[in-house]
Amino acid sequence: MDAQGDEITVERAAEDYAAEVARWREVRGMSKRALALAMGFDPSYVSHVESGRHKPSEEFSRLADEALNAGKAIWRRWCDYEQAKARTRRPAAAPPAQRSPEQPYATGSALVVEHDAARLQYEGSSYRLTMRRRLRNTGGSR
Repeated sequence: MDAQGDEITVERAAEDYAAEVARWREVRGMSKRALALAMGFDPSYVSHVESGRHKPSEEFSRLADEALNAGKAIWRRWCDYEQAKARTRRPAAAPPAQRSPEQPYATGSALVVEHDAARLQYEGSSYRLTMRRRLRNTGGSR
């Protein structure tokens, strides 16, 4: 939640997390490279996290908080991010309803259009319209 008590979005939580990591790194006077080495990560990964190109992870958060001696500030931002993600997860969708077998529209023969494509082409002074359809006969033979 933000200062007004409103729930924050996942995007906002990720931005806040990245800003928190960058702020603590700057407070401690560490370069991205130095922080990465202290944590056992590649320097480009730290850069990606701070720019928001990589989403926060539990391991990164724990190690960054320890390496920067941030007093759990980075860890709390990660928890905020996880809570925002959990709020936006949708419950598992119900399985799709069983499709009933295709029935012809009427007794006897029926055609089903399986594919329909149209093309309009300008040929200097006039237009040419081409239509193509793939049909399937779903009726019985007589």
